[in-house]
Amino acid sequence: MEEIMTPSEVAALLKIHLKTVYKLAEKGVIPGNRIGRSWRFSRGDVLELVSTKSMSLGDSADGEMKIAVNGK
Repeated sequence: MEEIMTPSEVAALLKIHLKTVYKLAEKGVIPGNRIGRSWRFSRGDVLELVSTKSMSLGDSADGEMKIAVNGK
């Protein structure tokens, strides 16, 4: 069975701020599901994101947030 993670656990795993996890989840960058008012994430999906995505962290000129993740 796949491990389900809370936003705090995702933030710790990706070494990013908790608010960034929520913002990226809302935009669909980090795949997750809302259950009521709570977010839950699949550890496998988060790890896949880390191994496949490579973008810079911060706000771009058009205001869209990007995340820097790598397989290290």
